[in-house]
Amino acid sequence: MIIRSIFALLLLTTLCTCGPASSSDAPETAGVAASQPYPSIDVTRLEYLFVNATYMDATFYDIPVSINQSELPQIQSTLGTISTESIEIVPGCKAVGHIWFQVNGKNIEEADIYFQAECAGYVWYEDGKPAYSNKMTQAGLNFYANIFQSVQGNTPE
Repeated sequence: MIIRSIFALLLLTTLCTCGPASSSDAPETAGVAASQPYPSIDVTRLEYLFVNATYMDATFYDIPVSINQSELPQIQSTLGTISTESIEIVPGCKAVGHIWFQVNGKNIEEADIYFQAECAGYVWYEDGKPAYSNKMTQAGLNFYANIFQSVQGNTPE
């Protein structure tokens, strides 16, 4: 019985991958059907976050960095990267990361982040499925470009 338990534990340990996601782990469109148009998220939902958000977290699939914000002005600045226009995710576009907004420890909104010339924006989830989309503003393009350039500049060759 003890040997079986140890064997099961060893097997479970060898199957566990506890590192950062590799580029092969990033879904092609992170659950979004190619060329799937989604309407813009209701602006009242973003306004609610603008007034009430207490935390924002963003992780990226191919770079070793994440963004965490717990000050409302910082979160509001990030919310300013979201346009009111919807975006169509075209074939070949790939999510570069995922973002979550919380109010008092509860996830309120989450989205995939797209940052490519043909598709820069957010695809928002509802009930665990893609439901809405928004283009990224110029401020958003600058914000993410700075992050990616900073990481590339600090990566040893």
